Amino acid sequence: MAAALGRTRKPVLDQEAFIRSGLRLAQDPVTAQLTFRDIGRDLGVDSTAIYRHFRTREVFAAALLDRILQEIAELTITPIALWEQRLLEFAANTLRVFAKYPAISACAGTITTHGSGELACMELMLECFAQAGLQGGELVQHYAGFASYIISASTGLARETMAEHTDDSPAWFTGTLRVDPSRHPLSSALQEEILALDNESLFLAGAEQIIHAAAKK
Repeated sequence: MAAALGRTRKPVLDQEAFIRSGLRLAQDPVTAQLTFRDIGRDLGVDSTAIYRHFRTREVFAAALLDRILQEIAELTITPIALWEQRLLEFAANTLRVFAKYPAISACAGTITTHGSGELACMELMLECFAQAGLQGGELVQHYAGFASYIISASTGLARETMAEHTDDSPAWFTGTLRVDPSRHPLSSALQEEILALDNESLFLAGAEQIIHAAAKK
């Protein structure tokens, strides 16, 4: 009886266990790509065990991506009546969550998850643009344009964060700006402002432009 009580309890291997492991490993900024070998090592099981719950790597990647999309939707709490601020908060949350899980967000532009997280984000954006008074095809076009911008920009910035192993927003222009004032007078006069730009601020400014365009319709 004592020997039985002293045994190490094996982890319950279900879909949720593998997803939790993937999310945990993906938060390491040096993890450029998740592998089944990494997941198996983390859970103390053979890497092939994951195939009992996910048919392919793509299915597993979609499950991980959908989970972080759900996190983004749940973090966005601004009321729908303040739709412009809600969309801007959603954009900021997407950037931060993608940067938190760079190894997962890298596939955001190429995978459709068909899951609850993706649908929650889709509905959130559609509701906001509908609140702006858009309907039908015009509503769908603004949603698609905003979603494409947010996903592509957030994915790119997440890659940069991962490459630099830092939580800080990278500068938009790296290094020094050496210009000849006689040939490039504006670049020379504005070089301090240019060098002060950071990617997160520019990302949010781009999101604001799309939101303001919808507000003017």
